[in-house]
Amino acid sequence: MRYLFLFVSLILLTSCTVYGVTNDYKKLSGEEKNKIVPLKDFSTVDNTKIYKINGQQLKTELAKHPKSLVYIFTNGCTSQYCLPMSNYEKFAKENNYKLFLVMEGYAKLDKTTEQRSEVFQEPLYSIDNDSYNSWYSIRYHRLFANELRGIERKSKPDWEGSLYFFNYDKLEKVTSELPQ
Repeated sequence: MRYLFLFVSLILLTSCTVYGVTNDYKKLSGEEKNKIVPLKDFSTVDNTKIYKINGQQLKTELAKHPKSLVYIFTNGCTSQYCLPMSNYEKFAKENNYKLFLVMEGYAKLDKTTEQRSEVFQEPLYSIDNDSYNSWYSIRYHRLFANELRGIERKSKPDWEGSLYFFNYDKLEKVTSELPQ
């Protein structure tokens, strides 16, 4: 009986799909994979692609804008800290921020792309895990955030939020909720 339980448990565990440990690129369809491309130049981005970026590329672009908001998010997030993309875009437009929407990984990508519409026009970016030599989201996310913060790569700062407000390339604050 014990062996039967172990066998059934093993079968069930192997049939489960776990999301969020890695960037989940391998779990995407071919069509979804074709939408993900390396960033060549911010001036040529469009909202039909998802651009892989690293912290240095983003910091270089941030230096060109007096007010920027970087939102690092998880697709399909349902916590109190996750709002529809249109909320962030509306806030950015109303407050003159250049908005950068950066995905942590590709799990539940459809939950984000379903929000795309005529009103939601900002391009999407994703953290380029290859730049950080890691498939593990917890590691490459931390390294990306550390580059944005301008701190040592190996540091493990406390989580303050996923909204990064910049004055040019100088980080002003990190929060978990949009200001009122």
